[in-house]
Amino acid sequence: MKLKNIWWIAIVGLVAIVELQYIWLTNTYKLTRDNVQVQSDNLFCDATLMEVFGRIHEWKLRTYGSHRKVELSFEMKVYDDSIPPDPHEDNERGYREEINRMVLAAFQEKVAKRFNKPLDLQRLDSIYSVLLDSVGIHAEIATCVTDTLGNLLQSSRPIDWKNPHLLKTVMVPMNLEESVFVQGVITNPYEIVFRHMTLLLLATVLVMILVICCIVYQIRIILRQDKIAKVREDFSYAMIHDMKTPLSSIVMGTQVLESGRLDNQPEKKARYFRILKEEGEHLITLTNKILTISKLENHQLKLVKAPCALRPMLEDLADKYKEKATKQVIYHWDLQQETVYADEEFLKEALSNLIDNALKYSGDAVEITFSSAALPDGKDVIRVRDNGFGIPLKDRSRIFEKYERASAAGRSRTGGAPGFGLGLNYVLRVVEAHGGKVEVDSIEGEYSEFSIILPKEGKTDEAVADK
Repeated sequence: MKLKNIWWIAIVGLVAIVELQYIWLTNTYKLTRDNVQVQSDNLFCDATLMEVFGRIHEWKLRTYGSHRKVELSFEMKVYDDSIPPDPHEDNERGYREEINRMVLAAFQEKVAKRFNKPLDLQRLDSIYSVLLDSVGIHAEIATCVTDTLGNLLQSSRPIDWKNPHLLKTVMVPMNLEESVFVQGVITNPYEIVFRHMTLLLLATVLVMILVICCIVYQIRIILRQDKIAKVREDFSYAMIHDMKTPLSSIVMGTQVLESGRLDNQPEKKARYFRILKEEGEHLITLTNKILTISKLENHQLKLVKAPCALRPMLEDLADKYKEKATKQVIYHWDLQQETVYADEEFLKEALSNLIDNALKYSGDAVEITFSSAALPDGKDVIRVRDNGFGIPLKDRSRIFEKYERASAAGRSRTGGAPGFGLGLNYVLRVVEAHGGKVEVDSIEGEYSEFSIILPKEGKTDEAVADK
């Protein structure tokens, strides 16, 4: 599947999840707001009734003291020609609510006329606020007097009556003619609703974070698998490309030798045998390099470390590559440390890879400098420096990766220097197996310098164990 399609699928899936979460939260918000509305309506009706009895009790204490009962009677006339509903029908609740409204209206009208005690909005505010607090609704409220058309006549405190975000309770009539009403208002309904939804919102955020992390992690896995597939493809291409030349030379040389045409030309015959041997050794070297890296990665390679002379090793490699090179090669020497503690075979192959890279990534004339020294921290360093093309800063972090594409497929397919991209990875693995490290210093277009830092004898095993 193409990477673009994977991103589109992930984005569409994420948008669908967000949309479902939005619908769920929206519906939950509506249900929570409706619940707050129902509770505030019921509590406001109770508050108005308690406020009426408070006025009666206050009048009684002021007039007769606390030992006399106050009788209150009133008549209600219902001007409705409709037949009372059957108690078993669905509109029974609406009928009862209408009776309650009429009782409240009658109480309000009678108390205001008989005791000359009009509605006390401040007291109603206090009662309503306490009732809301008792059910966990900590709200900013106001109580208002309105007319039949809903116009504001009086309020307990200044409010923006036309604000559409106010939560208004049912209108409780203050007289039987229902010309004046009292109504409660919650000025911060959003805060109340979201406070009730706190746990739900936190859970939703956590779920969304988890889903996003899972999608990102899956995309990273897919991208990694895609990268691995490309690496395998590039490795296969580079391997075939790099092995094709020696195999072709071996087949061609074998055919020439079998034909007998060189039986009377011993010098050419010997040269063909040498070519066959060199190409065969080249294939064996490539195979061994892959096997060595595999063993190093699985910690199965056993190193035989001993003090080894550095100069003879480097001189042998220098002569070998100078003879094979098709360009001018000049070597410079600055070996202050003649002996290092390492496995000679693997160290020599690692240095061979650095020299090979110096020749591949340089112009028509290359200068290679070998230097060595003892570091103050008790380690030895071997440096291989060239005046080649250098390493771009953007590629420097990945040059030690196995089958790195910048130095394998990219080179081979564009006719550049051949190889699997194993050379520097081999160097890194071998040096790390010795308990050391590899450092690189390079300026693009000027030089590259690789430093192999190795522990001295007696400290190597400790370094490996620490790893």
